[in-house]
Amino acid sequence: MRIPVIASLVTASSLLLSFVIGFIIFRCVKRVNSKRDSNSESSSTRCREFSLAEIRAATNNFDDRLIVGRGGFGNVYKGHIDRSHKPVAIKRLKPGSDQGAHEFQTEIRMLSRFRHVHLVSLIGYCNDGREMILVYDFMARGTFRDHLYGSGEALSWERRLKICLEAARGLDFLHAGVGRQSVIHRDVKSTNILLDENWVAKVSDFGLSKVGSNASHVTTDVKGSVGYLDPEYYMSLWLTQKSDVYSFGVILLEALCGRAPIVSRVEKDQEFLVSWVKRCFNDGNVHETVDPVLKGSMRPKCLNKFVEIALSCLNDHGKDRPLMRDVVKGLEYALNLQRRLAQGEREIGLTQMERHGEFDDKFASSSSKATTTCSEEEQALVHVMFSDLGNQRPR
Repeated sequence: MRIPVIASLVTASSLLLSFVIGFIIFRCVKRVNSKRDSNSESSSTRCREFSLAEIRAATNNFDDRLIVGRGGFGNVYKGHIDRSHKPVAIKRLKPGSDQGAHEFQTEIRMLSRFRHVHLVSLIGYCNDGREMILVYDFMARGTFRDHLYGSGEALSWERRLKICLEAARGLDFLHAGVGRQSVIHRDVKSTNILLDENWVAKVSDFGLSKVGSNASHVTTDVKGSVGYLDPEYYMSLWLTQKSDVYSFGVILLEALCGRAPIVSRVEKDQEFLVSWVKRCFNDGNVHETVDPVLKGSMRPKCLNKFVEIALSCLNDHGKDRPLMRDVVKGLEYALNLQRRLAQGEREIGLTQMERHGEFDDKFASSSSKATTTCSEEEQALVHVMFSDLGNQRPR
């Protein structure tokens, strides 16, 4: 009888030992995964909570002379925290808005989790009663738009390319995901690409962003800015990372043409940037859309590649658009083409570019236009812009 009892005890001990070992392995794996995620997604420990008194001291009690930006969200002040010589940007959101409160929380959550050289850095926030305030690194050069057709310093073609590439890297970082999270920005536009004192580009304004477990799409109400909105998203309410890609394609055309997505004081066929450039491309006259400031400074092969990338981003259907990582690779290649000093190569003016039409026909797609849904006036504009897309169906 002793032998069966001993055998039973040995079997039970073996099972118990196996269970303990398995449990230890499971806990170790879980701890490693948790640590990996926390390294990329640390919470509010990465940003500081300021008191309202500290913010008032930093802005000289919200002195209007320190305002460096105004918008529907509120004012942005240039200030100094703790008497530091390094300036900060202090965004004071308009109080009393439920939408503003939601975007405020989204911005804190987003920028506390994700850190990247080409994303604007959140230093901290103040949530004191009715005040909702965000504190960022100060971007001394302002927005990309300022330097394309605003009051800022005009940019060379190479610098525009570099800024586009850096912004693309920031978006690719968001789309690729950190830990188990990926992000759809949902408000990609040239005013949300900020430039520091060294002209380094950083993507900003994450109040409308959607964060998910590497989700491929989100069904949601349409949000965005006039002129940048993905028409497929508008028609189907189906938000994907390719919606950001479309908006980024509009920015590429802004960089190329030096003008806004929508301009009313021009000939009717030039009012909407995307449809105008597509039409000129199909007619073989895309060189006519190039910013006159850039005349004589663009290498034809670089221009060809850049237009190819931009138009691929602006395809009507998301499945036909590239991923942001492919946009990054394409822009890296275009920048190298611009910088290349091959033997016998010289800079060619726009009049000579007409003889170098090496574009890929597969990008000559039908015109697409962008939109938003904010006011009655803008609703009317949406109707005009999407009049060619009536046959599209949600996926």
